[in-house]
Amino acid sequence: MRKISDAVIRYPLFSFFVLTFFLSWLAGFPAVIFHDWPGIIAFMMSFAPALAAVIILSISEKKSGVLALIESLRIWRVRWYWYVIILAGPAFTMLVTVLVFWGMGKLSVDESFPLFHLSGSHILVLVVVFLYQLVVVWGEELGWRGFALPRLQQRFHPIIAAVLLGLIWGIWHLPYFFMTDSVHANMSLTFFILSTVGYSIIYAWIYNGSKGSLLMMSLFHAANNTTVSFTMMFVPQIVDEPKITLMILMMFNGLIILFAGPKLLYKKDHLHC
Repeated sequence: MRKISDAVIRYPLFSFFVLTFFLSWLAGFPAVIFHDWPGIIAFMMSFAPALAAVIILSISEKKSGVLALIESLRIWRVRWYWYVIILAGPAFTMLVTVLVFWGMGKLSVDESFPLFHLSGSHILVLVVVFLYQLVVVWGEELGWRGFALPRLQQRFHPIIAAVLLGLIWGIWHLPYFFMTDSVHANMSLTFFILSTVGYSIIYAWIYNGSKGSLLMMSLFHAANNTTVSFTMMFVPQIVDEPKITLMILMMFNGLIILFAGPKLLYKKDHLHC
């Protein structure tokens, strides 16, 4: 046991990734093999990154490290425009995506109609899904952005750190691709991983710009999951023709790096714990 503790203290980031994958896949992959596997256990996979971060910090930095990590969930005093970017940004990116597909003749007006004229029932569904996502995604954010990203940024340029984390984050979802009732089941794994890399750059930009607030990250993660899943319902082309979708995502990455990078993307001072 002492050797394990020493290894965790010496290699906390590597230990975090190993423990995260172990806990996550221990809960997720049996659901692929055993169809009667309790869904609640597979659901707990989403909280494994947070649990792994708390365990690693309890060993390496004791109580102070855990409290500092949790405290980052309470950072809400950020500039007002971050709330606009976080809550409205995902909808804007999806709107641009739909317009590009529409302009290229990939979908008709009828197919895109619900996205431009939301009914009361649509709005209610969006609110419910957003609240559900908000309950779930903090379990990921405490680990990925709360623990891993700041430590990766201490070693690498933030863009490289974001790319590395995006690759790991994407691979972490692997069990979902083998679950028949998962939204990932009919999605290309390569497309998904490249998407998580692209989104990881956006997440890093928001994380660094919002003072390392995990509250902001959870709000953005929930808003992004909600709008992407809603758009996929009416415009499945964004998954069926992934090259176009990835090009649009890379365009947003390029704009962030070009215009906001020097000011917001290159910070390394948000190591809370």
